[in-house]
Amino acid sequence: MRHISGLVLLGIFCLTVGGCGLFVKQIPQGQIVSPAAQDHFVRVGDVNFHYLEYPGEGEDVFLLHGFASSTYTWEGVVSDLQERGCHVWAMDMKGFGWSDKPEGAKYDPITLMEEVNRWMEVMGLDNVTFVGNSLGGAVAVLMALEHPERVGRLVLIDAAGYPIEKPLIIKMTGMPFARGIAKLFFGRWAVRWNLKEVFYHTDRVTKEKVEAYYERMRTQGALNAQISVVRALDFRVFEGYTKRIPEIQAKTLIIWGRDDAWIPLESGLRFRKELAHSTLVVIPECGHIPQEEYPEMTARLIGDFVEGKAIGDSPGVR
Repeated sequence: MRHISGLVLLGIFCLTVGGCGLFVKQIPQGQIVSPAAQDHFVRVGDVNFHYLEYPGEGEDVFLLHGFASSTYTWEGVVSDLQERGCHVWAMDMKGFGWSDKPEGAKYDPITLMEEVNRWMEVMGLDNVTFVGNSLGGAVAVLMALEHPERVGRLVLIDAAGYPIEKPLIIKMTGMPFARGIAKLFFGRWAVRWNLKEVFYHTDRVTKEKVEAYYERMRTQGALNAQISVVRALDFRVFEGYTKRIPEIQAKTLIIWGRDDAWIPLESGLRFRKELAHSTLVVIPECGHIPQEEYPEMTARLIGDFVEGKAIGDSPGVR
């Protein structure tokens, strides 16, 4: 009862300060706050997918975000990659960013992967450099196994896949009554707290960054979609795919934040061991999302990899 009373008091506090819980105004699906020329939508099946496109004369580089994230996570790297001639694409998976978040839909990694595959088919994308962070990394691994024609090269950035101890936010999201609690307590403070969990340099969690995540998380159905993703995570189901990881023949660059508090470096080392044609770069003093904490370095590593340049002068190469 004491814990319940504490939650009630916290809820009252959040509601009284505003901008939290029931005072959060939802953004309708299909609407973008401050759209840019690179923002596009395309309907694939019953889902309206949001994506970014940065045209270039060179190879296609496809960027896929992680849990509770979106195309925003790549904004620090896309311009550098485009300047190197890459044709850069990034999409919001169903349930994330500005894409649709249908109630009652399936949000397991296999379903998300097949939807990404159908989106790539519609966009005419094959043999891309497929870059995935966190959950997007797990989808990238699945794509390399199930649809290898889509993946010319593979870049795994702090990728999910192997069984791990679930981060606190994941455990909380999977709890009973999580939908009601999330709607009551959600606000900028929650976004800021979550971002500080995945950054090593917490001073880089700026107001602008918090606002970008907050805007996307207050779209209609966003909170429920995140909960559905968590509840669909089952490492027992994924185990059949992780056993097949050594089958992947694509050249692979593995980038890992040494101080990742969500997915430990042990997973990166295991990817390096089981992927025959892989290189691992470990970035010191870096958390779960190197593309945001060290965007210039991440863009350089990806660009060099696409161009076939040696990665040997990068920090922590293994």
